[in-house]
Amino acid sequence: MRNQAYLWIALLLPCCLLAQRGGDWTLSQAVAHARENNLQVRRLDNSTELARLALQQSRNNRLPTLSGGTGLNLQLGRTIDPTTNSFEAQNILSQGYQLQGAVTLYNGGLIRNVMQQSELDLQAAEADANVTANNVGLQVANSFLTILLTREQLANARAQLELTTQQLENTESLIRAGSVPAAQRYDIIAQQAADQRTVVELENQERLSLLDLQLLLILDPDPDFDIVTPVRELDEAVLFTEYDLQEVLSAAQQTQPTIRAAELRRSASELEIEIARAGGRPSVQLYANISTNYSNLAKDFNNPDASQVELVQGPPVPVVINGQEATLSTFSQTGVIFPNLPYLNQLDQNFGQSIGVSLSVPIYSQNRNRINVQRAEVLRNNAQLDIAQAQNQLRSDVELALGDLRAARETYRAAQVSLEAAQNAYDIAQRRYTAGAANSLDLITASNRLEQARLDFTRSKYQLIFNREVIQFYLGEGLSLN
Repeated sequence: MRNQAYLWIALLLPCCLLAQRGGDWTLSQAVAHARENNLQVRRLDNSTELARLALQQSRNNRLPTLSGGTGLNLQLGRTIDPTTNSFEAQNILSQGYQLQGAVTLYNGGLIRNVMQQSELDLQAAEADANVTANNVGLQVANSFLTILLTREQLANARAQLELTTQQLENTESLIRAGSVPAAQRYDIIAQQAADQRTVVELENQERLSLLDLQLLLILDPDPDFDIVTPVRELDEAVLFTEYDLQEVLSAAQQTQPTIRAAELRRSASELEIEIARAGGRPSVQLYANISTNYSNLAKDFNNPDASQVELVQGPPVPVVINGQEATLSTFSQTGVIFPNLPYLNQLDQNFGQSIGVSLSVPIYSQNRNRINVQRAEVLRNNAQLDIAQAQNQLRSDVELALGDLRAARETYRAAQVSLEAAQNAYDIAQRRYTAGAANSLDLITASNRLEQARLDFTRSKYQLIFNREVIQFYLGEGLSLN
């Protein structure tokens, strides 16, 4: 659970300040390394980057568009010359250039709303990143916690082994003194072997726990890898502080990333309605265009070649001039050659520009716009339900955390009483055994009960710290054991 991630981080935060060896990993170092290398975090970073790119694109939608192109065309047979717009019965090779630009002046608020929605989506993605980062913290902190608990159990097991060894030495002395029978030693020897087996098993568990943490951090296995072990005294005056449900809940509602993400998505869904409505509104665009073209048939009529010009007399044409019949002779000029117009000259002469404003008014689109609006309204309702669900879950988590804290306090008090009673019972059994009033089985039984009471007390102490830190986290007081 996300809250547990914060809690274990808070529980183990003193690791950051208590390094025992230069190569040991603190919790903050491990979490920072996991944030940079964990595959889940890297995937989420990519999602956040995609949301950032979407925001940048929505902002760029306010800018004009500009595109250009050219086309080379070979026309066969009778077709239109693009430079003269006249029909020619021969093959024509032509090329045209175009450059178009446009900018949207109004489109029903679509660009503005999409940009605002993209900003909200980015913030929601960042809130999701916080949630995922907490989950990674949970995995790292749980791994730290496993190592710490295993080490504490190992320390207790070694202490128990040492105690059993001392009992065996005392029993040997009593046997040599004739105070107890020799058979008493066998029960203690069996207990010593069991304690040695427990120590070996816990040492192996510690090694495996360290290996699991290295794998979680995507590190190569290193026998010298270790973590910093925090040392913390239990401050009962702080741990037994009372908390008000409404105060904790109100603070949690302001700090939880899940609530924040749900609220951002609700706001984005409201903008989605306006985006859908924009599909039914007019749009206005300002556009401009420049173009030119070339044809292999284009002639330079301003510079004819008259070197081979000839006058050819045509047939006489009878005419009547002032009532008198006469004959009119006609002449035609032949041999005039018009050279092809050069490529660059054509591009210059055919250069043209245009500018204008276009208006588009949607009239009927098969009810697509109306359905889009209805769909967006349903999504908005779902987003509102997501907020309610997140708030209900948060209230449940806070109430459960407060209930767990009360139960942890009672368990801690009961474990204190049980430990004191087990210690007294063991002291009595030790004295009775030394005096010969109890056998080795009684002593071993009392010793095992004392060891179990110690384990129960240790667990209840850490559980109480754990539950108190959950409340501190909900209150927004930071991750600290102060």
